[in-house]
Amino acid sequence: MTGRAVPTVISFRALSDDPIGSSLAGVFAEYWPAYQRWMRRAEPLAGVSPAQRLRAHMPELAPVFDRLLERFGGGDAVATFLSLYNPPRVVRGCSQIVLDDDGPVLLRSYDHHPALLDDLVLHSHWLDRGVLAMTDCLWGALDGINEHGLAIALAFGGRDAVGPGFAAPLVTRYVLETCASVDEAQEALTRVPMYMPYTFVVVDASGAFVTAYLGPDAPPRFVTRRASTNHQGSVDWPAYCQHTQSVERLTRLETLLAGPSTASDALEAYLTPPLWRRDYAHAAGTLYVAEYRPGARTMTLHWPGRSERFGLDDFQERTFSVDLLAPAP
Repeated sequence: MTGRAVPTVISFRALSDDPIGSSLAGVFAEYWPAYQRWMRRAEPLAGVSPAQRLRAHMPELAPVFDRLLERFGGGDAVATFLSLYNPPRVVRGCSQIVLDDDGPVLLRSYDHHPALLDDLVLHSHWLDRGVLAMTDCLWGALDGINEHGLAIALAFGGRDAVGPGFAAPLVTRYVLETCASVDEAQEALTRVPMYMPYTFVVVDASGAFVTAYLGPDAPPRFVTRRASTNHQGSVDWPAYCQHTQSVERLTRLETLLAGPSTASDALEAYLTPPLWRRDYAHAAGTLYVAEYRPGARTMTLHWPGRSERFGLDDFQERTFSVDLLAPAP
């Protein structure tokens, strides 16, 4: 990652995609060359096609998959990309906390290389519900919320393991499109195979929450921990955890939980070290902090000195730029 150019000004787009692919087709045309290069790093698959695996494990997404495939021009390469089954490895950093502040709140930061972000806030109504999400691989989701007030966010699980399964962003999308409660999300997360270790935090409008430790090398575990970073209980990959300060970040979150911290207190902490990080050249810098309020069905993105609010009920398309190195006011 050291040699990769590091853009520190990100131009975000907030788009509404209804009907399916109406807005994403243009974004796909722009991003496909880069995603195509990325997909060439994946190990070849034998036997059942990735698209067939998606239909078997996440059949509810099949109509969306088919329409996007058509909108994006079809072909095996596009189908394999959209299936996100056994893709190239992706390792990133995240810090997540669940609070009760006039209703449930999910706060999360997303750390990665700025050049590897879709820069896309997507509002959609693909199946039977509205969804608002930060996208990854165009139709996957790093985090999001649906009209039932179910919010979910992913974090890499901190183990150097791979196995047959789907990329975490597609699993996040599946939960948003098919689940209305923490119980439903837990059932879905139990049965969809994961390609790499990932932690999911799920919160619903009732205030229920769960942290899911998933991966290809261990049975699913579900715990009621309000804070999580990039190791699943114990440190299994010391070099990675040291590089991303996973233990230090978790300690800071647990300190917030130990006191009478409000969402404002937590957000202030998220915008300062060790939770806010600027090691962008090594894919370990914070690209955004997302605040989800299930009761209000809103997502608010935060940076030092800057916030952008989005609501499922009053979504407005727009573009905006953020300087990741701008000093806090």
